[in-house]
Amino acid sequence: MTKNFEAYYELDKTGLENKYVIFVDGELVAKGEDIETMLKEVLQKFPDEIPFVAKVPEKKLFIF
Repeated sequence: MTKNFEAYYELDKTGLENKYVIFVDGELVAKGEDIETMLKEVLQKFPDEIPFVAKVPEKKLFIF
């Protein structure tokens, strides 16, 4: 498991449902709804890193 995925897995997702989160090097660096703006800012701040982006699902998620 990657450092970023592990940090996402362990993240307290309360209040983040249907929002995006971005991790760099295992650290949460952005969270919100405007993914384009967030990603531009993160890429400017961390130009040599590949960010991990995820959308936190609703509490009621069914996968069949």
